Amino acid sequence: MEDFRRFRLESSDGDAEFIVHRVFEGIELTFNAVHMPACALGASHPSHCIEIHHCREGRLEQQLDDTFFYLSEGDLSVSIRHNKGISYKFPLKHYHGVTISIDTDIAPACFSCFLKDVEVSPMAVAKKLCGENKSYVARSAPFVEHIFSELYTVPEKIQKGYFKVKVLELLLMLSGIQAEIRPEDKAALPPEQARLAAAVGTVIAEELHHRISLEQLTKRFGVSSVGLQNAFKGVYGMPIISYVRLCKMQRAALDLIQTERSVLEIAGELGYDNASKFADAFKKLMGETPSEYRKNHSKI
Repeated sequence: MEDFRRFRLESSDGDAEFIVHRVFEGIELTFNAVHMPACALGASHPSHCIEIHHCREGRLEQQLDDTFFYLSEGDLSVSIRHNKGISYKFPLKHYHGVTISIDTDIAPACFSCFLKDVEVSPMAVAKKLCGENKSYVARSAPFVEHIFSELYTVPEKIQKGYFKVKVLELLLMLSGIQAEIRPEDKAALPPEQARLAAAVGTVIAEELHHRISLEQLTKRFGVSSVGLQNAFKGVYGMPIISYVRLCKMQRAALDLIQTERSVLEIAGELGYDNASKFADAFKKLMGETPSEYRKNHSKI
């Protein structure tokens, strides 16, 4: 088996790229760059594994029984998975992070075989943190930042050894902490709230060319403004007005790289009558001016 592989997914909804490193036998570390609403993460073949997700940017939705919980920047989750090919959702259509997959049928039961003093059993750690068929979530914990801060920028020539060290360090740290935060915390949402927020998000994305007020949305869905805004922020991690702006810039980004339409025309279609204001808003969210973005990312 190769120690390194890269693959891409492309669809009308966006794209995703995965860089997979084989760290130990039965253990993979994957860098995820996702710009689509949903796709599978982690191991594609084993049906029994432990998955650790770290969110660097964006937002990841995970479902646990009848509740939904979300990872934002700096968050980490540990899950025991009993089926393969799970499709995760990305409410912002933007997610960058790392997945560590441990195939419990192949990986050593105890990691002391890799390093004498690391007497850590991945399954024992996962069961302690997660309980039976549950997940553990660490919200921007200092130890998570310490472990992952340099993982995304490590020089290629030392990656292989560095990833081994980091996987062992992470599991050793996890073995020494208490499961104080679970998905049932205040960040989790019941299915009706998750579905409400997703439905509102769909309406916003489909009607970007029209101005939709909060009052219109509450009447359309028959809920209070407070209930709607709380559910929406629980799923998307931001107020509705911020999400509308993000959707407009994501739509503009696709138009810039997939069509030859002028910047002014794209801006006008999204409700901007001033090209300068549009350019400022675009750069604030996308990191480049519209012209720079088209030049650097165009697919035409």
